[in-house]
Amino acid sequence: MPPSPHLADLLSRPATRVHAIGAGGIGMAGVAALLAALGHRVDGCDAAPARTADFLRRRGVPVHPTHSPSHLDGVDWAFYSPAVPPDAPERLAAVRLGIPHFPRGEVLAALSTRFQTIAVAGTHGKTTTSAMIAHILQTAGRSPSYAIGGELPPDGAPARLGAPPYLVVEADESDGTLALYAPRLAVVTNVEFDHADHFPDLAAFRRCFQTFASRSASLLACADDPEAAALAAAHPDASTWTLAAVLPDATPSPSGWTWRLPGDPATYHLPLPGQHNLSNALGAVAAAARLGIPPQTAAAALQTFRLPKRRLDRTTTPSGVTVVADYAHHPTEIRALFAAVRQLHPTSRLLYAFQPHRYTRTRLLGPQFPPAFQDAAAGVLLPVYPASEPYDPAGSSETLAAHFPPDARPELLPDLPSAAARLAALARPTDVILVVGAGSIEHLVPLLLPLL
Repeated sequence: MPPSPHLADLLSRPATRVHAIGAGGIGMAGVAALLAALGHRVDGCDAAPARTADFLRRRGVPVHPTHSPSHLDGVDWAFYSPAVPPDAPERLAAVRLGIPHFPRGEVLAALSTRFQTIAVAGTHGKTTTSAMIAHILQTAGRSPSYAIGGELPPDGAPARLGAPPYLVVEADESDGTLALYAPRLAVVTNVEFDHADHFPDLAAFRRCFQTFASRSASLLACADDPEAAALAAAHPDASTWTLAAVLPDATPSPSGWTWRLPGDPATYHLPLPGQHNLSNALGAVAAAARLGIPPQTAAAALQTFRLPKRRLDRTTTPSGVTVVADYAHHPTEIRALFAAVRQLHPTSRLLYAFQPHRYTRTRLLGPQFPPAFQDAAAGVLLPVYPASEPYDPAGSSETLAAHFPPDARPELLPDLPSAAARLAALARPTDVILVVGAGSIEHLVPLLLPLL
């Protein structure tokens, strides 16, 4: 079903007062920034400090560092992060005061109806692919609007209001609001079961993507993924891309890929390692072609593409140790990360620190994690980042560690400082340390670098 008609009415009113509950989340910050750019009077709150709060303040959106019902005084409506529970002070106050309040994904889906929207979905790769599409459009002079769940170079902005008509969105499936979109073009990278906190099984997860596809005017899907290919097969206006079309003419190196488009003798450089990033690039080029941008123009534009923050962030220390921080938190993403790092550093010894994300995911996918780390010489495992979930011993880091073979079992450590100290003690010159996870583990990097 479409977003709430009440929400559509609120969005159509000029300069409504809006409060963002959990504004520091990357997706929340993007929506708040778009609303402010469209003329609404937006403020927010978030008890967890984040760079995104600074981004919002620079755009005239105040962010309170605490949660309080008083934040709703004089507010016309509010929206909230999926990480904010129903018993949060502002959500309870909104119910008590009769203030309309909506999930962040529903607000973005409603906003997207005002544009010719390109919505990128998939369990993996949607942040990078949507950022690539926005970069191609920008380089081609189209000046798109975008709302993407990552901090994009050069200024870390997750959102921007550009010129009509295009809006590129990363359409999130985690809370089911993916099914609310009705874009001009849907791009699906893959469909692999995740988010067991919301979806009871693969069938429910699949139905969410099927609804998204059915509501899209046209569909572009990666044929290398069976679930995505099935969506394309069922859609009346669909096309696909496949890595097999370019892989025979693609050469990997520590600087990325040299590759050619099918039937095109020209060579292009993609400055990103990993087959998954080459596939993401193909999807972005195919999407741009649907918007009238020649594939050659799109491929050339990607030669200057830079990844969003927390995607293969690399720092090389004076001692010769390289630290790579990445948002990967699903076994498939971790395998892709290790393959990409191996392309960058073919002979280096790999160490890692991993912070599992959510007890539900760790419990569901526990046995799949050890093979993803099999190329590592050693690693440390931090407590699960709960993302508002209650403790579950079946999804704990202790239970996850037991899935590893004894000779490859990571060392369980209680916190970031102890992880930094242990990795610094293990590291040798030319080693690569991977800092892996979607939670607070990014704060390990500034603790670790001075020790190397």
